[in-house]
Amino acid sequence: MGAKIERYGTRTRFSEKQLATLRRLTSIKGDADLSLVVSSPPQRPRYRHRPRYRWGLRRSEQKLLIIGAVFIVMMLAAAVKQVEDYVGGWFPGSSTSYSEARNFSVTDGDTIKMDDGTPVRLVGFNTPEKFEPRCDREKQLGVRASMRLVEIVSSGKSTVTKVACSCQPGTEGTRKCNYGRSCGILKVDGRDVGQTLISEGLAVPFICGSRGCPPTPRPWCG
Repeated sequence: MGAKIERYGTRTRFSEKQLATLRRLTSIKGDADLSLVVSSPPQRPRYRHRPRYRWGLRRSEQKLLIIGAVFIVMMLAAAVKQVEDYVGGWFPGSSTSYSEARNFSVTDGDTIKMDDGTPVRLVGFNTPEKFEPRCDREKQLGVRASMRLVEIVSSGKSTVTKVACSCQPGTEGTRKCNYGRSCGILKVDGRDVGQTLISEGLAVPFICGSRGCPPTPRPWCG
């Protein structure tokens, strides 16, 4: 029993017979409850609390992250603006209004001149040439296309919408881009005049890319 006490200390458990013997040996009288001392359940060892480390950023690192995020947003905004400038001419929703009403004159079937003298090449179609034709038939059709455009414009409300020309960056407005002409879409009562001329055989479709055009279609001379 002594070895048991030495081994388990205050956690030692005794039987009723051992408790009686222990009372007799220690001269404990009565019903003293030694179980409160020697029979208490073992306690779990307490572990020392370890502080948790927070993974945070220093102020200098936070400032660098903010500056980097602002820079990325500015670069994205510039890229989006550049894309809109290149392809805006082919999407009506991204075009900008240039003028309304008939404050322009007709040069030929696919070119007009604004009152301020700005020549505007209408995009999306090509009409026969009347100034430098390749054959007599092209000249005749070119004159008819010009006269027909005047009739269309006179029949309703005209709206000219300026669009980006299909040229290399930095060349728009120079001779290297569309002979110095601006580009636009002319609608009368909401309909593109090019659609009308194409449907009447006085024009052919002419679709350009964002930075260039295919060879100009001129099928009128055979």
